[in-house]
Amino acid sequence: MKKIFLSIAVLALALSSCEDFLTKEPPMDQSDELALSTFDGIDGATAGNYRAVISWYGSTFPLTFDVMCGNGMVGPVNTGRMRSEPAWNYSSTNTLGLWSAAYNAILGCNKVLSAIEAGDFSRDGVTDEQINNVKAENLFLRALAYFDLVRAYAQPYGYIKANGITGIEALGVPLVLVDDLSLRPARNTVAEVYEQLIIPDLQEAERLMSPSYVRAGVKDMVATVTTPVIQALMARVYLTHEDWQLAADYANKVIRNGRFRLLSGTNYVNMWNGSVDVAPQSGSEVIFEVYVSQSDGSSSDLGDYLTAPEAAGGAGYGDVRVSNDLIALYDANDVRLTNLTKTNPQYPGYRWSTKYPGKNGQLAYNNVPVIRISEMYLIRAEALYQGASLSGLGNGLDDLNQVATSRGAEAYSQINIENLFNERRKEFLFEGHVYFDMKRLQLSLTRTDYDLDPLTKDIPFPSYRWAFPIPENDILNNRNMVQNPGYQSK
Repeated sequence: MKKIFLSIAVLALALSSCEDFLTKEPPMDQSDELALSTFDGIDGATAGNYRAVISWYGSTFPLTFDVMCGNGMVGPVNTGRMRSEPAWNYSSTNTLGLWSAAYNAILGCNKVLSAIEAGDFSRDGVTDEQINNVKAENLFLRALAYFDLVRAYAQPYGYIKANGITGIEALGVPLVLVDDLSLRPARNTVAEVYEQLIIPDLQEAERLMSPSYVRAGVKDMVATVTTPVIQALMARVYLTHEDWQLAADYANKVIRNGRFRLLSGTNYVNMWNGSVDVAPQSGSEVIFEVYVSQSDGSSSDLGDYLTAPEAAGGAGYGDVRVSNDLIALYDANDVRLTNLTKTNPQYPGYRWSTKYPGKNGQLAYNNVPVIRISEMYLIRAEALYQGASLSGLGNGLDDLNQVATSRGAEAYSQINIENLFNERRKEFLFEGHVYFDMKRLQLSLTRTDYDLDPLTKDIPFPSYRWAFPIPENDILNNRNMVQNPGYQSK
């Protein structure tokens, strides 16, 4: 495996699209080395790595992709934000801010994993099981960060594989983080990112973690890595990697686990405003989420951007409305339309989402779901449709309809890619899935509800635009880093 861990202290960088993250040379932090000299320090650093993930999931990361791909559109009372995203107006100096945020999390995980591997910390009263659980958490968080990076900054795995693509267009993101800071990491291929890190990290995390483990002291039971969380991400990864049988197997493990269940009607709607308990013991829809709380110093932009302007005493900006293209896909009795969107009489013809209503009337604080049980049903459905087999299950139609009918929608009469994609599109509105679904399914973007420059309305697939540009500073300061085709560094 081509990995050498970088032992530098970088635990809190702001989310910045222009940060030359992989080419900075920060000094060693002796206090950090001291903190990792005990298991309590390692455990505390792991908690910090969870917080690093909030820096993109708690920001506009989920919202950006829905606005880009036609689920959301600029609202009639827009404050000037989210106008470049629907036009895919990206360059090396204006790119997705994920790069530095995800590598910040990766380096934090690498520090903990290196400390565990070195074994120089005090083990007084610490069991191998405790160490393995913490190691598994960091392996999961690192795999999640790399998975998001390679999906955003590279062309999709299936497209590269099916077309035998090599060269720059087959490149993913750098895996090599070396101790010698005079060197600069080159980009690994997309296949290497999956097969040398993401998949092995998740396999090892699943092997190491105790099935009963839940991180001590957490306020939110589904905001910590557990065995079903690892297995759920493995299902998503295997689907993206086009390992249909493994995708079906792992989605099936999570569904059969029994800790998570599809909610229906008002129970599903109330899950979003916090009036239904989402803890696993009550039968959670949410498998894994990032926990956002004012007391923890974290916040989320989603409520402010999405909430209709009259809500919460006028606190919502209403920058992004639900697109009419998406609204047209919902059945009339679908609670995702009738109860999770709302109108404003001042702006007839528009709807806003109510998925992120805030906590205690404060729109800036919303837990953000990363993986939900409905995704496992839809992954299993798609994998079965693509040729996987599971005893007692057919071609995936029943799974597809389990999700649709639980939301009050009519059952589908057949399973195909169009129906699978449309159901995912309706189910995961403003959760950031649609862009990645379109990429892996190699679907072109066509929009009717679009009032910006008509030249930017539709985005064909394939196109260089389905891979975000690498931040300019990382290109200028690293002779081994190459830019994605179609973007020019100035």
